[in-house]
Amino acid sequence: MGILSMELQHFRCFIVLAEELHFTRAAERLHLSQPHLTRIINQIEKELGVLLLQRTTRQVRLTNAGEKFLTESISVIARVEAAVKTMQSFASKDYGSLAVGFTEMARHSVVPKIISVFRDKYPEIELEILEECTEELVEALRTAKVDIAFLHPPLRADFLNSISIYQECFTIALPFDHPLALKTEINFAALKNETFIMHHRKHGPVIYDRIFQLCKEAGFLPKVIHRDTGRSFLGHVTAKLGICFVTPSMQHTKNPGVICLPIARDAPILEHAIAWRKNDTSLSVERFLKIVEEFDNPATILMQNHVLNGKIYI
Repeated sequence: MGILSMELQHFRCFIVLAEELHFTRAAERLHLSQPHLTRIINQIEKELGVLLLQRTTRQVRLTNAGEKFLTESISVIARVEAAVKTMQSFASKDYGSLAVGFTEMARHSVVPKIISVFRDKYPEIELEILEECTEELVEALRTAKVDIAFLHPPLRADFLNSISIYQECFTIALPFDHPLALKTEINFAALKNETFIMHHRKHGPVIYDRIFQLCKEAGFLPKVIHRDTGRSFLGHVTAKLGICFVTPSMQHTKNPGVICLPIARDAPILEHAIAWRKNDTSLSVERFLKIVEEFDNPATILMQNHVLNGKIYI
């Protein structure tokens, strides 16, 4: 018997014998015959080249080498059991990492809740997040910088699978004491003399072009102040620097003195979708998508706003 062929049973036999210090009782615990146990211990001592036990007709006790081997044997069994438990857990879960991307507008939606549920359910998975515009997220998916992304169609990327999650109609945010605040809804013609606070077109070309189209149909081209981030939009509205377009999921941001009104007709619509690479067979992606599917109506878990007479005050 070589060291590499020494079986776990040999370590277990020695541990039990060291606990009992009695061959007959140890053999009974191990469901072995006493001669069989004696042969196993003799084989271990022969292989190691040391005496592990001192035997007399009256007692059995551990030698110094036996004490050391007992410590090592317990450690071996513990490490093997830990390895087995880890691999069983590995088989039933999915160790690794998952990179999730999302747009600024998606960040205000159900996305944080989905990510939170995923982290709670699979805490062993290292989660990375990236916030970018849709165009940049498509590129991040192509280069595998992210594994899955919340973005806004159309995507025009044949290497991706995508699922539409839900849609939101944009509303108009304006100061609460603005003359238009007395209305229950607003049409685009009434915005002719307003300044629009908007992202640069690259952050959302579909919505950007749709707003310009509606303005053109209403007989004017809007005056626009461009900003790279939407975080300051409502602040600009509060300061009466202009108006902006926000979705219901964005309206939980605390900005006293801002009111959001629905658009009378043909309101621009923001579609939320989730996308991942067609050739990605990752179990992490599969499980993330499963959690997304469990949110039957994502809009129902968005933060509720204070509504009065059909108007939203934020």
